[in-house]
Amino acid sequence: MMLEFSIHSINWLAVLVASFAYFMFTGPWHSQFVFGKKWDEALGFERPENWKVTPIYYIVPFLGSLGVGITVAIFSQLLAVQNLSEALSLGLILGLGLATSLTFINAVTPTVKRPILLGLITGTAHAIGISLLSVILFAIG
Repeated sequence: MMLEFSIHSINWLAVLVASFAYFMFTGPWHSQFVFGKKWDEALGFERPENWKVTPIYYIVPFLGSLGVGITVAIFSQLLAVQNLSEALSLGLILGLGLATSLTFINAVTPTVKRPILLGLITGTAHAIGISLLSVILFAIG
């Protein structure tokens, strides 16, 4: 079986839009207004009174989201995704099967106070976010 892929056939605008949507979904998910307080608790992080978010908290997640967007675009092409249902299935497979699983694996470190809680919060964000990304890629692309 030969899988066909061409970097030239990727819709880069779709990748940027879908990646930005993923980034914009997961950011608020981890904010103090949604799951941020529980996320901090899971990490064992106590925010100092004057703590401020620095640019790295935006740059690295956006670049990671872009990497995921490119990867999903490649998989979509290799698997010849033909409809919305297939795009959603691909997003769920990658989001749950890879991203969520890796999140749980990475959460089990000596410095994380509640790894299961961290895995649930961040893994769910990735599963939903990557599914959203995959559907947007298909819809635009």
